[in-house]
Amino acid sequence: MRWKVRPEDFQVEEIVELPLRPGGPYVLYRVRKRERTTLEVQGELAARLGVPQRAVIFPALKDREAIAVQMAAVRGRGPDRIQGRGFEAVRIGEADRPLRPQDLRGNRFVVRLRELDDLEVERLPAAVAALAIHGFPNYFDDQRFGSWSPEAGFIGRPLLLGQAEEVLRIYLTVPMVGDPPEVRAFKSEARAWWGNWAAMQERAPRPSNYRSVLTFLKDHPTDWRGAVRRIPARLRALWVDAYRAWVWNRALRWVWVSLPHLEIEIRGERFPVPLEPPQEMEAIVGLPHRRARYESPWSEAMAAALAEEGLSLSHFRKGALLEDAPPPTRRPVWCRPLALDLRDLQPDRREALLVFELSPGSYGTLLLKALAAWIRNV
Repeated sequence: MRWKVRPEDFQVEEIVELPLRPGGPYVLYRVRKRERTTLEVQGELAARLGVPQRAVIFPALKDREAIAVQMAAVRGRGPDRIQGRGFEAVRIGEADRPLRPQDLRGNRFVVRLRELDDLEVERLPAAVAALAIHGFPNYFDDQRFGSWSPEAGFIGRPLLLGQAEEVLRIYLTVPMVGDPPEVRAFKSEARAWWGNWAAMQERAPRPSNYRSVLTFLKDHPTDWRGAVRRIPARLRALWVDAYRAWVWNRALRWVWVSLPHLEIEIRGERFPVPLEPPQEMEAIVGLPHRRARYESPWSEAMAAALAEEGLSLSHFRKGALLEDAPPPTRRPVWCRPLALDLRDLQPDRREALLVFELSPGSYGTLLLKALAAWIRNV
């Protein structure tokens, strides 16, 4: 069973409660993007509108490998339609305020499954029915971990530890899984030029933040902290948040690995999917934060996950490389689909269409991984 064979095979649309008010100071856009990240589209919209990138507000991020429809807000006025490479934004009204994550009510997915084998054709209806009843662990999936490198791990870890030179080494010379091809090409070449900031700047993608960082290093060759602070604060915060999400995933694994379970893979590691909804399924557990408090079994699980990383909750604070402490985010540990329907099963073509809705922040790809595990192992 495969999904995302073609971009149109995986479609997601935000379900949003819009704060519409005619004449309000914010313009709302419905953005449809294809093979572009939300951050890429945000930057291009900002350039088209002549505003800073932070002035274009998306309440959530969507990954590159899908056709995604999401909402954006911009303070001021804007044209009725904006088109760019891989996206189109259509003005839908005005609002009193920008959009917030709390405005999201969920996401609707339409997924074409392809290359089903005989076992998958046979078991798919029952597996879909079981998943609709049981749900699945609300892990963060691969898309959240674009700042991970097989060589160096998560760049968020040295950022929290205040290891500025290591942050720069990863940022400038170590390919991360979410890097686009031109960045990976630059990093593979830049490794041999470490310390020769002028030569690295000549080879850096144009335009890019790499050039700003390297311009600073040319004038301040060993001011690692100053150079790290030339990296946009939002990007550094995203790196830390991705790392927190990874630690959170590992804490869930500690709790559920002793239960009868299936297994799925997330960023190269195996994680348990309990065969029955676990006793702790109603829990809402905070991501690592210096003031986070946990009850058993999550206190023991989080302590174990942090110990694996050589960290404690006290590390998740603002510091020399972070202007702001990570927010006290909380997340349900279990996800039950709001809707899950199998449509258009075609055994002769080895295809099916899956339509489902998930709560905000839950991953459609994780549902598909859990579905594949149910088919193979139950």
